[in-house]
Amino acid sequence: MSHIIIRRRHKLAHGVLRKRMSHLAERLAEKYGADCSWDGDVVNIDHSNVTGTVQVGADEVVIDARLGFFLSMFQHRVEEEIAGLLDEELGRTA
Repeated sequence: MSHIIIRRRHKLAHGVLRKRMSHLAERLAEKYGADCSWDGDVVNIDHSNVTGTVQVGADEVVIDARLGFFLSMFQHRVEEEIAGLLDEELGRTA
């Protein structure tokens, strides 16, 4: 199993960040067919080929994902795609 950790610092208000991470979770769910659900300030991601979390902090977002066998063959590409989606959500204007 491959492991991906992506960290990004931010300066967004908590409510704005949560809304953007909800949108990120929707995009990940659509792209990878995963189930995403909130538990406090953590989005849990669950699928047979990827499980993990998106942790929403006061000044940092951390994505921690474990890829199943199939996606682990494409780890670099998956990591780039997820990082790109996260950067889009963090960088877009309100």
